Amino acid sequence: MPRIKAELAEGVEPIEGHTYRITEVLTEQKTAVQGFVGHRVSFEPVTRKKDDENVYATMLWHRELAGVLSKLGSFLAAFLEHYGDEDVAFNTDNWTGCVVRIVKWAPRNREIEVVEGKKE
Repeated sequence: MPRIKAELAEGVEPIEGHTYRITEVLTEQKTAVQGFVGHRVSFEPVTRKKDDENVYATMLWHRELAGVLSKLGSFLAAFLEHYGDEDVAFNTDNWTGCVVRIVKWAPRNREIEVVEGKKE
């Protein structure tokens, strides 16, 4: 039987209702096969349960027009509300270290809020 040529990405999707600190945003991550470009956001739970050793992460696939209920759109909307300035909000360097709460996390129905963040 042929071996599948793949790697498992580390990272569990964040969970609705939980609060996380953004630890890293890797931009311009490109998939090997189709060349999709995205931003990998890594999180750590603000309150980690004793046996939880998961690495939390999600991919925000780049697009020029992002709906507010998409993954990318939910992040952009939350940071725009927090910072009030599109140039600051859409710069992922300003996301690292911020605390976000996952309000809704279902396909095509995403919402997050910035609970604590860096202010300019």
